[in-house]
Amino acid sequence: MSNLVLGAVERANIDPYGEIANIPGGMVNVSVTGEGEQTVVLLAGYGTASPVLDFKPLVTELEDAYKVIVIERFGYGFSDLDATTRTVENISTELHDTLSKLGVNDSYVLVAHSLAGIYSLDYVNRFPGEVSALVTIDGTVPEDFAVAPTIGAGQRLLSVTGWARWMIALNPAITAPSAPVGVYSEREIEQIRLMTIWNYANPAIIDENNRSAENFDAVAGMSYPAELPVLAFLSQQLIDTNGQWLPAHEQQLEPLDRSELVVLDGGHYLHWTHSEEMAESLNRFIR
Repeated sequence: MSNLVLGAVERANIDPYGEIANIPGGMVNVSVTGEGEQTVVLLAGYGTASPVLDFKPLVTELEDAYKVIVIERFGYGFSDLDATTRTVENISTELHDTLSKLGVNDSYVLVAHSLAGIYSLDYVNRFPGEVSALVTIDGTVPEDFAVAPTIGAGQRLLSVTGWARWMIALNPAITAPSAPVGVYSEREIEQIRLMTIWNYANPAIIDENNRSAENFDAVAGMSYPAELPVLAFLSQQLIDTNGQWLPAHEQQLEPLDRSELVVLDGGHYLHWTHSEEMAESLNRFIR
């Protein structure tokens, strides 16, 4: 009960960001900034408590030149948390419905981090011709070595009973982005901490995780359209720890008419630490 009370008090003192798009299935929270003619759409990886805040360093670098949209799919940020059946088809369709609701129908750049690499692969094949260029940030590839283990009921219990809250209270630094000092304000770091507690192991997140193998099977053998320009950022950290990471991405890009692979000396959340270099590479690639 104390966990529910604390959560209610915290939510009353946090100002929600973005705007709500009502689509079939529920409410999706989105952030729209910048006034550029070209639209860039950002998709977060698995388990990101607040995609809008997570992408802040990269959005800051892009919004002077582009219209930048961050979409918080079901289970993330301030979007509905109880949507289940997180199939790759549903996730792609919901993304398309959200963009249509915003009046974004074609010629946009799609940027996908981590597991969103799988969804973007499905998306560009399911809605051909709409995406003008794809950018992946340590994007997951449809290979067996990348499938996530199943989450049991225990982790949901940790969230409901408040154990996740107390675990994070013992070490609040575990939820703070490892970005340079000054990139995030103390208030933003606190909001990420709180949203991690609120959103931890919610029904949509658990279902998304447990459908990993199913979703990987759905895109097995799928490739990018040959004419689609694809820019892939990879972290040196993952290349060093997984010998299959770089070759799998090189193989995925090889058949394309135009592609570029950029390795950056950092961890999986490259947009926290290398946003300026990434924005410069993106500008060169799509222009």
